[in-house]
Amino acid sequence: MKDAKRCVSLSIVLLLTLSLFALPASANSAQTQWRGTDATGAIVTGDSCPIVVEHELLTFDLGQFPESYYRELGDYLAYSGSVTAEYTFYNPADYRVDATLVFPFGAIPDYGDIWDMESGERLPYSDTEKYDITADGTAVNRTLRHTLSFWGEQFELKEDLAKLYDGFAEDAFYSPDMPVTRYTYMPGAVDKERYPAASAAFALSADPGKSRVYLEGQNGGTLLEDAVQLEGWVNPDEPFVLNVIGAPLEQEPDWKFYENGACEDEIGGTMTLTKTESTTLKEFLLQEYDPASGILEHDWYNAMVAALNKFAWEYGAIHSMEVGFDISDRLMRWYEYEISIGPGERIVNRVTAPVYPDINGRYDPPVYVYTYLLSPAQTWAGFGTLDIVVNTPFYMTASEPDGFLRNESAYELHLPGLPEGELHFSLCSEPEPDVPLRSAFFLPGLLLAGAAVLAAIALVLMVARAAGKKRRK
Repeated sequence: MKDAKRCVSLSIVLLLTLSLFALPASANSAQTQWRGTDATGAIVTGDSCPIVVEHELLTFDLGQFPESYYRELGDYLAYSGSVTAEYTFYNPADYRVDATLVFPFGAIPDYGDIWDMESGERLPYSDTEKYDITADGTAVNRTLRHTLSFWGEQFELKEDLAKLYDGFAEDAFYSPDMPVTRYTYMPGAVDKERYPAASAAFALSADPGKSRVYLEGQNGGTLLEDAVQLEGWVNPDEPFVLNVIGAPLEQEPDWKFYENGACEDEIGGTMTLTKTESTTLKEFLLQEYDPASGILEHDWYNAMVAALNKFAWEYGAIHSMEVGFDISDRLMRWYEYEISIGPGERIVNRVTAPVYPDINGRYDPPVYVYTYLLSPAQTWAGFGTLDIVVNTPFYMTASEPDGFLRNESAYELHLPGLPEGELHFSLCSEPEPDVPLRSAFFLPGLLLAGAAVLAAIALVLMVARAAGKKRRK
């Protein structure tokens, strides 16, 4: 028998794509749509892994719908909707295969984003106890992993899987020991009563191969002919903190002050360097890291490096990095675990997790839309039959693929293999929900009015910044 070989496979059970829809509010302010969670099937990466999926059984247990809004964390955690993916894996090779599997189950849907009304802080959302991973009925040890994932971003297999590192990432520019110099400036002598929207700015032209520059609190920037201009609002009580990663700047910034965010008409003002600090990139990126969070230190660091690269701009600037230094709500969660299959052996791997649907409140009663991505499972060495069971007392109003048969307590579908598309289905407490007239006519009117307002604002901003501006980044 050959020595055991290792392959890496990806069993994606849940991935989150969060998107908050800013729709006009009616008399009682409430959202009309919420985004939940997409779920995917098993994926294998690499051509050398011989494991095949002989059969997959997807079981959705949907005895209740989630609320559109939760005040208490306990109520959110009590939501019981779940999906179980049961894979029958077979190893046709003449050697044992040790496989490392990972699956992302995202953060939380926006209706699970719960805040403490008194402290104004987001409550911790430890829903991981709902997840269960077994191999032939035996619990499998697992490690919680995290990668950077912004709200609204779609999951991309190669891109997101590449963010997982066993240690600190090897980046083309950044390294944990790289020096970081922090310059703290205090603005002064600005007439805030006359210029309440006063801004400060300076031009930057650094070699991005030597230095990367991040201005905390930056709210704008302009691409010049041979530099970029970094801009921020002036608050006499708040400093400007300029972080230079890598080699220090060759010369100190030449700060200028302007009447407003258009940064066209100069006004008087002073900028005083009050403090200079030196640290390492690792210490710089971990300043908001909490070891008790359950996040691995290197996962937090790697996510921060991914954010720095994502917001890289011209001439060494890091443009408006919206995450700041606390990325706890911008992380996709993954479970990482291992299975071992001997030559000619089979195992049954079961993964159970909550399932969070999109909520379409334009219908009366609301329609709950579930998505499970099936096409990625084509990356396995082989895939057999697929059975889907949806245990629910509710009505299935649509499905893709179609063909679900209803029995007393469930909808069932048998497929001889993977379909070409993904699995989508929607549930409702009524068999034929209606679209209210308010949604059909009144809401679009509000949308048009809102679009007109946004267009007017955009036009004003374009006119205000047109003169002397080459391009906004």
